Amino acid sequence: MERKAIGIISGKGGVGKTSLTASLASLASNDPDINPIIMDCDVDAPNLALILPAENEHNIDIQDTYTTLKASFIEEKCVHCKQCIEDNFCEFHALNWNEEQEIPIISYLACEGCGACKVLCPEHAFEIHPVKSGEIISYITRKEPRLVYGRTELGSTTSGKLVSESKEFTQNLEEYEDSNLILIDGPPGIGCPVIATVSGLDYVITICEPTPSGLHDVKRAIEVVQQFEIPFGIVINKADLKSPFQKKFQEFIESTGYDILGRIPFDLQIAHAMANAEPVVDYDPNAPASKSIEEIFQKLKKRLWNSSL
Repeated sequence: MERKAIGIISGKGGVGKTSLTASLASLASNDPDINPIIMDCDVDAPNLALILPAENEHNIDIQDTYTTLKASFIEEKCVHCKQCIEDNFCEFHALNWNEEQEIPIISYLACEGCGACKVLCPEHAFEIHPVKSGEIISYITRKEPRLVYGRTELGSTTSGKLVSESKEFTQNLEEYEDSNLILIDGPPGIGCPVIATVSGLDYVITICEPTPSGLHDVKRAIEVVQQFEIPFGIVINKADLKSPFQKKFQEFIESTGYDILGRIPFDLQIAHAMANAEPVVDYDPNAPASKSIEEIFQKLKKRLWNSSL
């Protein structure tokens, strides 16, 4: 079977993206035809590891990344002219003045590493250098496939680069050559991390809820995917939600003709599964949500490999 890479994204957070990913990861792990690698590219708030923990906590690989630039101050070069403050060298307000020592103070979190202070300072008292921007964590899960995820360092401004580095890290794994499915839990929204996640995928699942905000945000997510001309399918979570907006949501689906990969009903077993840090398909295989996700998984296999496996 040809290797396929798919991502699960949403225009907003909290619509069941990680829950769906975890269940699909479990089903893929149990399928004899599929050898998956799982990724969590929501690098600003990765939580898939909570549901897919390591088989051996002592065998976790952690790799530091250095894709963020920050300014540093060289005090011995400073002549205390205060020009950096008076001429507003930093548009991000990362420079403040220490009246007692008569030197500038750099706010680490506010600094964007743009390099303006280095260029503008006549005494060259500022330098720009890479700092630790995050980590890439990798391990074998209890379900057997490997999980790879990025974790952004506080103050880092390069989430998109960390996603790209995580994907490159995955491609260099020994088991990558033998895998035929890269399953990615993507970040919410439509920003740089989402663009970095979607780039190069074979298929995208956009998950949403039948609410006004759900419709608005899934439209945004679809617009991003369409820019890359990647096939996609929609999964509607809480599809049977009693809402006056259901009619308008259904009209949108019918008018666009978009592919509906599946509908997951409102099911409290999902919440119970999350509370127990398990995919719902493992926690209660007979739950309505579990059965719906199983149907989604079977449809997904047909979409990816155009077969009836």
